[in-house]
Amino acid sequence: MAGHENPDVGITLVTGATGFIGRHCVRALLKTNARLRILCRDPEKARRLFGAGVEMVEGDLLKPASLAAACQGVHTVFNLAGSYEFGPAHRREMWRVNVEGTEHLLAAAWQARVGRVVHCSTAGILSASGRLIGASDFPRRPPSGCHYKQSKWHGEARALHWAGRGLPVVIASPTAPVGAGDERPTPTGRMFLDLLRGRFPACTRTGLNIIAVQDLAAAILAVGRRGQAGRRYVLGAENIWLRDLMAMAARAGRCAAPRVTVPWVAVALAGVAGEVWGRMSGARDGRLCWETAYFARQRQFFDIDPTIAALGWQPEITTLAAVTEAVNWFGDFSVGTSAARAAADCRPLSS
Repeated sequence: MAGHENPDVGITLVTGATGFIGRHCVRALLKTNARLRILCRDPEKARRLFGAGVEMVEGDLLKPASLAAACQGVHTVFNLAGSYEFGPAHRREMWRVNVEGTEHLLAAAWQARVGRVVHCSTAGILSASGRLIGASDFPRRPPSGCHYKQSKWHGEARALHWAGRGLPVVIASPTAPVGAGDERPTPTGRMFLDLLRGRFPACTRTGLNIIAVQDLAAAILAVGRRGQAGRRYVLGAENIWLRDLMAMAARAGRCAAPRVTVPWVAVALAGVAGEVWGRMSGARDGRLCWETAYFARQRQFFDIDPTIAALGWQPEITTLAAVTEAVNWFGDFSVGTSAARAAADCRPLSS
């Protein structure tokens, strides 16, 4: 499509700006003196976070008319909005936001002749056997057993489809971000909260990759500057076993670390029971369901060297520093710090 060149000047639009990743990206963008516009459902919250120096457009990924208005005059879109939850009660919401909402935004960007779209997906949908996972390991079919990953797979497939049509879409694929401000909280943050509450007595043999949220924000901006349309960039830092991660968090929080490693079959049985209960009760707490059991079995270690080479970026904050920051932000829940109360009481955000 003619006219999709990336101009040197213009407005940068951010969706999901008030979320965990989004707020760090907005603050990083503000340091570059970018002309910022954010799409938000709650302008008051956005104003509290960013002040009056950011243009705010009230809207929603599920309201195409608001997206058309938000994309006017924009040269770069950072699509950081998403729904990340476990349990039966959230599945329809995740499909609507992560798939239908992505389609609405990409269509609006196409019509507005946006110069570049950075679509934030997740490295969790990538898969490889017997080696480190890389950016090319996008499965031909959506992952089974996890509705979150299925919705993100379909959302990324829509983004790649639009890239094939000529819209300059670049894929950012974060691993697990950690740091201050995780007020939803994310599943990783929820583990830290449960640990501080004394509700994380056991681990599974789970392998994951951790990145400080500030490093992730810098990496997403680097994707926006240097990423090639139609390509995917894995944004991560350290590969680590869950047991070691939680021991690190326990030292930072001065609390007991998990002492027992639970066989996955026991987790799977508990997940099935939790799934049945969730369907019967409509409960929205997805701590114990088939998807949490699914994640407990994963050993996802990533190769980020190609990303470092391609983007001229590299992580600077250690996992220990990121975990310590996150645990300190959540605070000692036994005395009810304001951060911990906010993390426990807030409702899930999808934009």
